[in-house]
Amino acid sequence: MFILELNQEGMGMEIAVFRTIEEGRAFISQVDGYRCEEEEGFVYESLDIRKLPKYLELHYNGNIVPFSKFMFTEEGDIDIFWKEIPDLSSPGDGMVEGCTRVDAYAIPNEEVKDYIEKRELQYKKIKGFLEEKGYETDRAYFGSEDGEAVLYRKKGTEDWHFLTHMDPGFVEDDAEELLKEAELNRVKILSVDKEIKRE
Repeated sequence: MFILELNQEGMGMEIAVFRTIEEGRAFISQVDGYRCEEEEGFVYESLDIRKLPKYLELHYNGNIVPFSKFMFTEEGDIDIFWKEIPDLSSPGDGMVEGCTRVDAYAIPNEEVKDYIEKRELQYKKIKGFLEEKGYETDRAYFGSEDGEAVLYRKKGTEDWHFLTHMDPGFVEDDAEELLKEAELNRVKILSVDKEIKRE
């Protein structure tokens, strides 16, 4: 099942549910100003608000849905998003298809458990390595666009330093290599600071 969402400037409006995206496209393409473009393998769909009527009745499968440009409050285009949801009324055969949001990233449902376990283990490893070297660690930026990140600082100091985002790459990276790279970058930054001070 797919939910048709019209989204303008971050404000989403769910319109209807369809068995397939193709059915949903047949419905929304009745609106003047509907656009469907493909770029680099991705399909982008939108509505041009300048072409929307004051009032329109969309007919589909015996249903009538009222539609109007007055449903929207901004001047910008309206993005069309398709959100897949499982139909739990139908008998299933295991893990539902689709993705689950983990922090700021969409992870395929069949990988979610393994992904979260690896992510937490990776954080524990990095925290352990840093504590052995006399650093404190913290997790920050929960809920941000790029998701959580690992910060560190020398014990007894005030300044926190960014190490890495806890993104899908973080889960696959080697923890020791991440720390070596961070240490190397820190040495580079310190040596640049010294050069600036000499001048």
